[in-house]
Amino acid sequence: MKRRDVIALFAGATFAAPFVAHAQNTNKAPRRITFLPDLHPATLEAWRAEMRVLDWIEGQDFVIMQSGKELGSRGSLDEAAQRVVENKPDLVFTTTTAYALALQRATGSIPIVMLGSGYPVEAGAADSLAKPGRNVTGNAIYTETGVWGKMLQLLREAKPDIKRVAALWSYVIPAFPKEEIEPAYAELNSAARSLNLELHIVEVANSDQPQAALAEIDELKPGGLLLTSFFSEKARSVVMQFAVGKGLPTIADVDVWTRFAAPLYPLLFYGPTNRELVQNAVASVDKILRGSSPGDLPIQRPRRFELIVNLKTAKAIGLDLPPVLVARADRVIE
Repeated sequence: MKRRDVIALFAGATFAAPFVAHAQNTNKAPRRITFLPDLHPATLEAWRAEMRVLDWIEGQDFVIMQSGKELGSRGSLDEAAQRVVENKPDLVFTTTTAYALALQRATGSIPIVMLGSGYPVEAGAADSLAKPGRNVTGNAIYTETGVWGKMLQLLREAKPDIKRVAALWSYVIPAFPKEEIEPAYAELNSAARSLNLELHIVEVANSDQPQAALAEIDELKPGGLLLTSFFSEKARSVVMQFAVGKGLPTIADVDVWTRFAAPLYPLLFYGPTNRELVQNAVASVDKILRGSSPGDLPIQRPRRFELIVNLKTAKAIGLDLPPVLVARADRVIE
């Protein structure tokens, strides 16, 4: 495949103007790109790799300015956003809708690109997915994808006799706006009714300390556990120790769990690949730096969702997974 074809494939759309190699951009000041919050090192390296694919040379064509704020860390989002804006970057790369909204409250002109968001239109960050109309674009993972209902369906397929499911929900205020939480709850409850499942959503007030929420779930005696992914590494270990100890099949929405060393991971994952999210977001960065307005760049939804099946966890909880489910998996962890 020719290099130009590879670039077009990664960007997800053809460029509106002929491609010009940025290796020749030696007479212009490097574009200043700030990350709020700072990206995980593996994601940052993937981001840099995609920029290199599009011939952006770090140090010559752009420089990275980390904000010093980690995802989920304490402190005001608005204060962090204001500090970033005061440094007048050419573009801000962020991870969630809540950060994008805080940045929009601080600036209506600096372009913002989201690695992932839930429901950016419902939250007020964009006018529509097709034409955001403001200074934000990037990815939307959940809106109009049916992912929450599919996760409940997959739990039912993994354990056909399941009657009650608990959702350990870490997407809570202030890290996530209520305008994004409400449509997710509506989809979950609708899917539970159609599947004849009893659903209990248990919110985690502190994603570093899930013990109180797990105690509440233990009293509910569910047959399965749906997990969101906004937990620290230590908390993920606590959650999985609980789930395995109770023999609960688990499903998580984003495969961040396997990026960290842990004895056990959830039984199932169903979500977009980090690679596609990074590629789509960097494609938007590329177009903005070439002169496009973020308000004219569609917010992208994942082209596909990956199903991962973890046979190690299945064995640990004594569950024989249906062969047809294993056969459908995009990846199987032995």
